[in-house]
Amino acid sequence: LADGCYAAMFLACKSLATAPTLPATTLKNNCYDGMFLGCTSLNSITMLATDISANNCLGNWVNGVAATGTFYKNSAATWDNDDVVPSGWTVQNYSVTP
Repeated sequence: LADGCYAAMFLACKSLATAPTLPATTLKNNCYDGMFLGCTSLNSITMLATDISANNCLGNWVNGVAATGTFYKNSAATWDNDDVVPSGWTVQNYSVTP
């Protein structure tokens, strides 16, 4: 990934229900900023990132998505769900095989 590479990629895409799998394990500055902002039908995200320490890499990335859904999280990730997962969503671990 590069800084800002996927920022606002699906901004306000109201018909998107399932996000494509996000395979990057290390995020860069602003890379997912606003990615799914306003995607009101979005109810499934699979994100494999284990390192989300980059500056604003997830800023506003899931604001305005569906009120309920499922977030598939890399089982090796140690970050706090509250910082990443939309409120009201269920979290399930996703095993990544080498």
